[in-house]
Amino acid sequence: MKVHRRSFLTATAAMAATANMPLRASAKPEAANPIAVFTKHVQSLSFDELGKRLNSIGVQGIEATLRPGGQIEPGELEQKLGGLCEALGKHGQQVLIAASNVNQVDSNSEAYLAQLSKHAIPYFRMDYYRYDFSQPILPQLDRFARQAQELAALCRANKVVALYQNHAGRNYVGAAVWDLLHVLSEVDPQGMAVALDIRHTTLELSQSYPAAYAAIRQRMGATYIKDFDWIDGQPVNVPLGQGRSKPLFDLIRRDGFVGPLSLHMEYTDHQDASQTEASWQAIAADVRTLKEWLGSEGN
Repeated sequence: MKVHRRSFLTATAAMAATANMPLRASAKPEAANPIAVFTKHVQSLSFDELGKRLNSIGVQGIEATLRPGGQIEPGELEQKLGGLCEALGKHGQQVLIAASNVNQVDSNSEAYLAQLSKHAIPYFRMDYYRYDFSQPILPQLDRFARQAQELAALCRANKVVALYQNHAGRNYVGAAVWDLLHVLSEVDPQGMAVALDIRHTTLELSQSYPAAYAAIRQRMGATYIKDFDWIDGQPVNVPLGQGRSKPLFDLIRRDGFVGPLSLHMEYTDHQDASQTEASWQAIAADVRTLKEWLGSEGN
């Protein structure tokens, strides 16, 4: 299968920075597409319990919520991030991606990336850029492009790759995907890449998503996995495989994408702690579906 050159470079740059990690050095088939579970719905679990459960469903790690209100607050990374990584490591898991509130260079982002680098976390998801519709659009994209270039340089220095996820919504930069080409045109792809979200892309670009994907695929660093369907004219999040996202996944899979697959399960209430067990069962079911999509059911 054809491997995207820049995606491969992005992945291998992270691999080189984290050569001590067994997952990246592994010759197993899943090494090309490690599965990370986004922990928003199960972040109330202890680090050790989370590691045990992840191991039981045969994934490789997590997209950790290292942001305000998440598993670890940004100001507590120095004290707690090592404990999370150690607990996961006991069960053959790792933090593959950090979900962050970082999108520009400042003293906070410098400290944040230093912690990711210290613990060999290869990727982090950026906070979003947002449009101000009272102002011209192109100058805003130029400003975001400058921010992205500066942040990508900081990422390279810390041997970590920033991921910009395209998110559906009226004021999100990247919802149309095409605007990310403007923002990232001069950005080093080994410092910043796109996390292409199959749900958000298909929702926003229901017929033209193949063109958007073709335009952005050389800058992809990760694929975000979730599903939705149209019900009574409204987008509704559904279990993986019960919606409309698989055709785009199949395009990505056919092209031989190299990089992590981050599984996001959005159809239970993440704010209700009593839903943690229901959320875990939903995650386990979605993992089984994703493995079927990959043609690698079982270990």
